[in-house]
Amino acid sequence: MISRFGNKGFFAAHYEWIALAVGLVALAVGAAVYVLALGDVPEEAAAASVAEVKGMQPSETGVVAVDMAGCELAARLTRSPLTMAEVSEKSESFLSSERRVLCRNEKCKKPIPGDIKVCPACPFCGTKQEEERKVVLDADGDGMPDEWERKFGLNPASATDASADADGDGFTNLEEFLAKTDPTNKNDHPDYLDSLAIVLPLKPTYMPFVFTEARPIRDGWRCVFFDASQKDSYGRLGRELTAVIGQEIGKSGFVLKAYEKKEERRAIKGAAGLTRMVDVSEVTVERKSDGKVKKLVRAAQKREKPAPIDVQAHLRYTRGSVQDFQVVVGDELELSGLKYRVSEITPLEKGAKVTVDAVLTGKKRTLEALEQ
Repeated sequence: MISRFGNKGFFAAHYEWIALAVGLVALAVGAAVYVLALGDVPEEAAAASVAEVKGMQPSETGVVAVDMAGCELAARLTRSPLTMAEVSEKSESFLSSERRVLCRNEKCKKPIPGDIKVCPACPFCGTKQEEERKVVLDADGDGMPDEWERKFGLNPASATDASADADGDGFTNLEEFLAKTDPTNKNDHPDYLDSLAIVLPLKPTYMPFVFTEARPIRDGWRCVFFDASQKDSYGRLGRELTAVIGQEIGKSGFVLKAYEKKEERRAIKGAAGLTRMVDVSEVTVERKSDGKVKKLVRAAQKREKPAPIDVQAHLRYTRGSVQDFQVVVGDELELSGLKYRVSEITPLEKGAKVTVDAVLTGKKRTLEALEQ
């Protein structure tokens, strides 16, 4: 007699349904056990757990901000990708493949070794490649490389330290980096003269008097000078000063050193062909302060403009509070506690040069300015 389930048998024909029924029974038993277990929890313990959950407070520090320096650096490199990068030997391993770049020649573009100078891809190329350059990382974009900041104990992830002064010498950390000085050593700092500039134009300074005549005396000559800025004994503006050789001319700070009588034949204006002898005598005077010597030719009139004696420069110092100096050669000025002497002032065709010497070290520095 053949069964209605064929040759498979009952279990073989219905094993899927049997397996499902067994699984449902197991699930029901597990649920019942879990419910019974919950029922055994004391009410006091349950209440304590609820109170603990309700009493939980948010963390005082909150969520720690994510350091975005790496992401910002990656974004900048994406906008301005580097064509060559230096890979240190420490970062490579024996599993690394040889570093290659594409030839710069648009018609070639073959991969060649990264450290090669001329493309060897084919005999018709020979294109010179870009010089390999070091990648300088500046994660916070403050102008100071990360490596340099770490070297001197600064924070490469914060741009605020660029304007700080780590050693208190009056220069910011960024200024120290640009000058290649130590930002942690107050005795190593940029030159104060970097903050000194020439303000154009140069201006001449003039003698305080003119030479008007020489009067013969028993022992030689008494020379007469006229100072238009002083008042005479009657209160009138303009005063005569006299001196003999070796004597100071009034209280001007100039000493009469020599007198030379001279005459010169000159044409008479408005009278064609007529000439006359003109007194063009000279005196030599010396400034007591610096020994500077000046020759003066006899003035035709008392109120002629005096001869120039110096070229005056206007210097401006901008570190800290702005300071202005009007100087001539030989003058000294003090910048942030250090003394400097002006050794040369040279007018240029469209500007000027001023040389300043450090009094302590003798180091020279020439400043230059051109008219805009």
